[in-house]
Amino acid sequence: MLTRMLLLIGLGAALCRPAAAAVSLPDLRGVVRAVPAPQARATVLFFIAHDCPIANGYAPEIQRIAARYAPRGVACLLVYVEPDLTAAGARKHCAAYGYRVPALRDLRHALVRMTGATVTPEAVVLAPDGHALYRGRIDDKYVSLGQPRYRVSRHDLRDALDAIVQHRPVPHPATTALGCFIPPLG
Repeated sequence: MLTRMLLLIGLGAALCRPAAAAVSLPDLRGVVRAVPAPQARATVLFFIAHDCPIANGYAPEIQRIAARYAPRGVACLLVYVEPDLTAAGARKHCAAYGYRVPALRDLRHALVRMTGATVTPEAVVLAPDGHALYRGRIDDKYVSLGQPRYRVSRHDLRDALDAIVQHRPVPHPATTALGCFIPPLG
């Protein structure tokens, strides 16, 4: 697991991509979800892997973010990026970590390609037209791999979402995500 981890740099270029066409994938209950979500002010994709300890440590914060921003018109989705993770395995992981956020399996990496995500956990916020408004870390909990901060001092994703719901520009549209590599397709 730790050998799959990496500190990412140079995210700004990924945010310059043109808007992508919507992608539709079934969630773990079989409901087809369009990304970006129709009628949502923004859609947050949380890219995760069931065996990434950093992603797993963010489960409570992901739940808090989803609960806080859903009433403000923000849709949140988990995106499992492991091509070999079964639906049963993903459901088991969701239950073990108490996820109530709808979860997708991106078996062919359509969302990974659409957003340029490279690690888990990484958050990407999409505008209704598919443009990336934010891409990067959830917060600054980690100084480096295996070295968490005593206290989180920057809530990058929350800052981006607050700006979006208040119709302001995102102050820092790209930050450095720290975590496990997204596994390549076989």
